[in-house]
Formats: sequence, structure tokens, C-alpha cells
Amino acid sequence: MKQLLTILSLLLLQFSYSQTKVVIVDGITKDPLPYTTIQSINTIEGFITDENGFILLNLSPTDTIHISYVGYKSINYVVGKITNDKIELFKETGSTLPDVIVKKYKPIEKPIKVGLHKYKEGFRYKGGGNRNQKFSGHEITTLVEFPNENEKYKILKVILPTNKIEKNDPLRLHIYSLSDNGEPYEELLINDIVIDKGYNLFGNIEIDISNQNIILNSKGVFVGIQWVGIWKEGNTNTTDVSFTKDYEKYVTYNTNIRFVNKKWGQQWKNGEGKFLPNLKVGLVVQRMK
Repeated sequence: MKQLLTILSLLLLQFSYSQTKVVIVDGITKDPLPYTTIQSINTIEGFITDENGFILLNLSPTDTIHISYVGYKSINYVVGKITNDKIELFKETGSTLPDVIVKKYKPIEKPIKVGLHKYKEGFRYKGGGNRNQKFSGHEITTLVEFPNENEKYKILKVILPTNKIEKNDPLRLHIYSLSDNGEPYEELLINDIVIDKGYNLFGNIEIDISNQNIILNSKGVFVGIQWVGIWKEGNTNTTDVSFTKDYEKYVTYNTNIRFVNKKWGQQWKNGEGKFLPNLKVGLVVQRMK
């Protein structure tokens, strides 16, 4: 009798979950949104769609999923109420960012590099994060300080160091403002940026974001990278991101897609109880007036 009850319980558990096909698309153009983040509020699991915006969810019909994409309004869906395999997201129409970001300003000096240019190549080493089954969607972000927090700066380019980028292991760029307690706060990018430069790319990647028109006076911004590649069994290729050993301010934070609302944790400690070095990243900025 016990065995029968156990078998029935397992069958009920199996049937309580169903595979749901979903494609996330732009609500206006109907174009797929690649590498969309989907989070189960019930199970605290995180998922990422593929390059075509497609995902096969194996969740209970009663689960609620949170869907988010840079530059778009986030929405919640109950899995059992998904009647169409296409879910539409719509772009943000407004912004809660400071007015200084959207006003027009003129450059008054030549562009300069901040962050990355301070560090010697000899201090670079592999490590810091990679794509795997547990941490698909893992994100690391670190503070890059401006020369003068009372001046206005426009961010022209982001400089990211890599040791290797695989074609199927793209990275998503994030730029955050600072909260009152000095942690990553609000996304400043208005359009999604995914970095996928092809096979076996080594060295620095420069991403032009001048058209995002990010102009602000601040202590600096947090620059983050998120692993959004789809993990495959037996695939050991990962994208490693370099760290630097000579930056003693511990301003690197981590999160992953298992958290519905991003809960940043300070960069982990090693076996000696010391914080690991910070993410090596830089910006090209221009002072404005």
C-alpha cells in the first residue's frame, strides 16, 4: 500500500508540471527578444531564452514567472494562463532617471579613459565568472569612478577585457547608477546590448554606447556583465573575465538570475578571508557643460 501511495504521489507530482513553449517578442515589431530573463517567483529558479527568444519551461501551471529585458517593461505571468506561445514586451515610455541624463549638453574637453587605463597588463589574470549550468545568467558589476563627481560626463565607450569569447557564449552589458549606500541601483542603458564577437576573441572589447546619451554628474557608475549563453551538457568552453590585483577598493558585486529582484552581494572572499580583486573594466568619457 505504501509503495502504491508513493507511486501515485510521484505521478501526481509529474503531472503537476508541464512543458510550456514560450517565445518572447517585441510588442510592436514582433521581433524576438534574445536572451530574455525569466524567473520563477515560486521556485526562485532563473531561465534565459535562446538567441531566438524561445524557451521551453518545465514549471507548474500555478507558478508565476517574472519576465524582464533591458529597456522594456517587466511583466508577471501565471504559467497556466499562457494561452499563446508568444509573450509581448513593450518598451519603457518614461524614465525615472535624473533630468540631467536627457538634457542636451556640449562637450568641453577631449574624451578621456577612466578605470581600465590605470592598470598594468601584468596584473591581469583569468577568472571571475563563467557560464555553467548553475550560474547561467550570473552577473558581475564593478564601480568605475569619474574624475570629479561635481562635473557632468557623457559615457562614450565601455572597455571590457576578456580572455576568451565563444560565439555561443554572449555577454550582456549593464550600466547602473549608484544607490545612496554606494551599491548598484538603476539600469542606465535604454537599449539592450549583447556582446557576441565570434570565436576565440582575446583582449579588450570596446563597445560604443554614445547613442545611449548617458550624461550625469555622479561619483561614477557600475559597469556589469551578465553571462546569457545557453549552457550545454559537456561544453566546457566559457568566457572568463579578467580581474586586476591592484585596486584595493572592494566595489565589485555579484548576483544571478535566481533572484527575482536583484540582490547584490559583495565580491566573494577567498580561503584567507580576503576579497577577490575587482572586475577590470574601463570607460571612455567626455566632460560636458
